[in-house]
Amino acid sequence: MDITYRDRHVGSINLSRTCGPTTQRGFDRILVGIPVDFRFEARDDGKHWELSDLFVDIFVQRPGSANWLLGSGLSAETLMSATGPMELARSIKVHCSPRGIAQYEAFRDGGPVRLRCEARGRICGLLNINGATHLVNPAPFFGAMDIEFSRESWTTALRSCGLSAGVLVEIPLPLGDGPKPGDGLQALLDASEAFDHGGPTAWKNSVGHIRPFLEEWRARQPLQGTEPKDGSNVDRTWKLLNLRDALYKCCHFWVHESKSACTRDDAQLALATFASLLRARPLNELKGFDQRCAIVR
Repeated sequence: MDITYRDRHVGSINLSRTCGPTTQRGFDRILVGIPVDFRFEARDDGKHWELSDLFVDIFVQRPGSANWLLGSGLSAETLMSATGPMELARSIKVHCSPRGIAQYEAFRDGGPVRLRCEARGRICGLLNINGATHLVNPAPFFGAMDIEFSRESWTTALRSCGLSAGVLVEIPLPLGDGPKPGDGLQALLDASEAFDHGGPTAWKNSVGHIRPFLEEWRARQPLQGTEPKDGSNVDRTWKLLNLRDALYKCCHFWVHESKSACTRDDAQLALATFASLLRARPLNELKGFDQRCAIVR
């Protein structure tokens, strides 16, 4: 996007070609760092200016409909003209909600990461009188540009703060250094990582990581007898194992059919159900982990 002041081109703001997005998790916010490159032209003799109060909105583009606001951010830095051309690399922090990011991921559905950036601020001239600098001729600045990140850099950024492209479920995860994850948890982590890549192949691969564990679990602890229907612990175990077998049959179908047979919703259903089964896993409780729950998707 171009920066003009009093009908003169003075600079530009562009998405960085060398840096990807970053994320930082807060209590109820995700700070998404948008990497940009500022380029400013050399100032004219005796004509100085400064750009300040740069406010940025990031929108989700919806063809044929109004765009959705994903997040907003403010750059508190004041940028001033120099005697020669100047280039500055900066990261503008945009405040987003975890739910908003999750909804965008569902909307994106494994597709390209394309967003709309709109910026506004203020440009003023600088006048030096008796050694004191004064702001003169303030003018509003507004610009917009389309931005696109690679899927890899976007999902890496989301995973770095514990938020990625999948379902919002709570599962027990090792916190910090600890013992090696058990087979069930490792299968879930592998499936989660595959899911992040997005697209039919990723949906199918995520299910493929779950299916072998379910198959081994069925062989080790088969569903036997008839449903007790008495509310006992045996009855609860029977129902959970029945759910396990139903999930295995779905995964078996999705793995052996074409890629198009397994959709994002199918993979999300498998991940959420598998995570819940691990939480309630009868006679095989997860050991060696802090049992506090961590939202991982």
